[in-house]
Amino acid sequence: MKNYFKGTYYQCAKWLIGMTLASFLFSSCDVYQLDNQEPTWLGASIYNYLKTDGHFTNYTKLIEDLEYTEVLGKTGSKTLFVANDSAFNVFFQKNDWGVTSYNQLTLAQKKLILNFGMINEAYLVDMLSNYNNGGLKEGAALRRVTAISPLDSLPFDTGDKLPASAYWTYYKTKGLYELKDNTLVTMIYFTQKQMDQAQISNEDFRIITGITRTSNDAHLFGIKIIKRDITCKNGYLNVLDKVLIPPVNMAEYINTYPNTSIFSSLIGRFCAPFFDASTTILYRQLHPAFTDSIFIKRYFAKIGGSTRYPSGLSVNVDFQLPFDPGWNSYTRFTTGNALQSDMAAMFVPSNEAMNNYFNSPAGAVLKDRFGSWDNVPTDILPLFIKRHMRTSFVESVPSKFPTMVDEDNSALPVSKGDIDKVYIGTNGVVYVTNKVYAPDDYISVYGPVLLSANEASTVNKTRIWNWAIVQNDFRLYLNSLVSRYSFFVPTDEYFSKYIDPIAINKDVPGAIKYWYNFKTLTVNATVYKFDKTTGQVGDSVAVIVSPTFLINRLLDLLNSHVVVGGVESGKNYYLTKGNVAVKVTGSGLGMTLEGGENMKLNQKVNVNKVYNQSNGSTYFIDKPIQSPLTSVYKVLSETPDFSAFFALLSGFPVTSSSVVFVNKSNYYGLDYNIKFFNTFNYTVYVPTNAAINKAIQDGLITPWESQGSIVGINDMTDATLQASAILNLEKFVRYHFQDNSVFVDNQSFSSIYQSATIKQDDASTHFGTFKNKYYRIGVNSTGGNLTLTTETNKIVNVVTSNGLYNIMTRDFVFNDTPSKFKNVDGTGSGAEFTTSLITTSSTAVIHQIDNVLIFK
Repeated sequence: MKNYFKGTYYQCAKWLIGMTLASFLFSSCDVYQLDNQEPTWLGASIYNYLKTDGHFTNYTKLIEDLEYTEVLGKTGSKTLFVANDSAFNVFFQKNDWGVTSYNQLTLAQKKLILNFGMINEAYLVDMLSNYNNGGLKEGAALRRVTAISPLDSLPFDTGDKLPASAYWTYYKTKGLYELKDNTLVTMIYFTQKQMDQAQISNEDFRIITGITRTSNDAHLFGIKIIKRDITCKNGYLNVLDKVLIPPVNMAEYINTYPNTSIFSSLIGRFCAPFFDASTTILYRQLHPAFTDSIFIKRYFAKIGGSTRYPSGLSVNVDFQLPFDPGWNSYTRFTTGNALQSDMAAMFVPSNEAMNNYFNSPAGAVLKDRFGSWDNVPTDILPLFIKRHMRTSFVESVPSKFPTMVDEDNSALPVSKGDIDKVYIGTNGVVYVTNKVYAPDDYISVYGPVLLSANEASTVNKTRIWNWAIVQNDFRLYLNSLVSRYSFFVPTDEYFSKYIDPIAINKDVPGAIKYWYNFKTLTVNATVYKFDKTTGQVGDSVAVIVSPTFLINRLLDLLNSHVVVGGVESGKNYYLTKGNVAVKVTGSGLGMTLEGGENMKLNQKVNVNKVYNQSNGSTYFIDKPIQSPLTSVYKVLSETPDFSAFFALLSGFPVTSSSVVFVNKSNYYGLDYNIKFFNTFNYTVYVPTNAAINKAIQDGLITPWESQGSIVGINDMTDATLQASAILNLEKFVRYHFQDNSVFVDNQSFSSIYQSATIKQDDASTHFGTFKNKYYRIGVNSTGGNLTLTTETNKIVNVVTSNGLYNIMTRDFVFNDTPSKFKNVDGTGSGAEFTTSLITTSSTAVIHQIDNVLIFK
């Protein structure tokens, strides 16, 4: 649109003049009249129009005092927005500058009034909303660069006028010449065409400006154009109903408005003074008496800001704001010329809103950890600040509040009633709100971890857990506000003795202590010798710095410390995200936890802090929850009361597709894994030895070895009969494996679960299972017991009298068999211990039952 006026009005005029001249040249030698006279339809110059009219004496004084008479009195290409003397009279009665007459205006103020109302191109008001960007964009523009120069006003700031951060300390007493920004200043306008294109309603405009508009009205900021498109020979004049004073940018408004001082102090930590050599030289040329230096206030930001500190060091991307709120020429997109089409917006909580939030339950964790906003660490503020910053004003008008989301696609719950005040700056709109829109990181179960990782105290620190969350991209999972979580957090001082599933089973057993390295800002681990019999930790033998190993092990820990849902319902057993079962006793600060290995070690995990967050509860605990370190194979093989069932399971040939226990590629575990387990949680029902023997005697199944008159499978000579017996036994044993872990607990329930045996016929069953579906098992409890119902409607009970129930197991899968790794102290042969990885796992709870399960 830059040349739109020229491409229409001027081109037509030139064409007509050119054709007229041509006709004279070819038909006459007379002198053409326009050589000595301008066409009457061009009108007076801008200056002459204002001078002649008589109602713009203040404006003509501005033009004359600033020596602009020559520029605005001859041909050119300008668009000027002016106010008449009546508007100036009102202005002199009340204004932010405190001037009461024209004579009190400073030179800088005069420049601001004249130049801010001037565009160095000629535009009709209706054409302001058009611009060129790889082609004509109609109705898309709401901003234009004005004729104002950043050097029209050069303030000298000291003391409280400067931010409180360390970057400004040196200048607090000394002072400095500081430009709030050194880019071109824009004016903001609202025309019908632009508002229609951007879907900005009249109600949006009313909320933003406080003014009721009618169709086809045009406004600069909140000032109405009462007379438009006065055609002059060097451009267009438009009359405003008020004097147009340049507003400040968003950052300066927030900084100077008394009721946003708390938020201002937070964003003030992310800016610094940068010496600007070129601006200093230019100013010295214009003002030879000036010998000082000029600095630019710049914010550390991804868009428009500085990505380096004044020292030249790079600013960590997590420490950068989304954009520089002081950037006058704010452009939403870093490529292409999109300055005209949009600006930014910020939702800035008032001081009262900030204090209310800090003292509310939602802000309890902040207050508990830091005491005041001033003490909140700078490291965690970008998450809070960016939640209140919007890269698009067009997408942030009141009618679009319900659809606003942040960069994590989380809803930004702003309502029209939240808005106390609105300010239109040179680069965007500031909505002063009566609410705080805390990031999900603060209000989710992740919040206490994030905030406690950055506090100054030496206890209840969560740097290890926070590092694990960040490195494993676990943050968004924990921040989901559509889910409910119970998140257990071992604080840093309690990571002293983690039992690693591979290290514990080596010739030199080891325990691991995780610790935060303040030099590298990463987690490291020290390995200690460990006595499996006494549980005592010995001398340190190695330090682990491998990120791959540490991230892998900590992810496994994270998964076993998150329960989807609450854990204070009254029952005892819950499953974590990683399928690890946790026994919970009590509630709140009286709660204790036990994982499978904790139970084996007779070790209680105690809760010492509880935070009730928007999507669940975060519990700080005094040691990690240790998942089981024994496999199903190990429990079955080492428990005498399970020996008959184990004999059936272990008899399948290793080369057979029916094999149950495996130890090969993709199944490398602590010893042997269940072949048909698949990263899930299961229940294994183990009949008593007597029940298995009775099933053999009754001919329900055939044992592997012959028993008296019963010929075992291994002794069969008929291959067909042998294959049939193996298939029958496979179906039988697999019917004792159930999807989903079910515990003997203190609450009543009734449900139906799948077994691991597929139905291959159309025979009717108790649960009506279809062909090619898994046979099912009904499970009922009245509290403290489990009763099973089979597909034959047979009732079988879990035996609770001998303690062989609720036995937790875990089938790990590693990247290689544990024997292929060296000991934790580096001795032995094979790959380094730190190259071992947990690739996945399945868990199972084992119960003894008083009879076998029969599906037909």
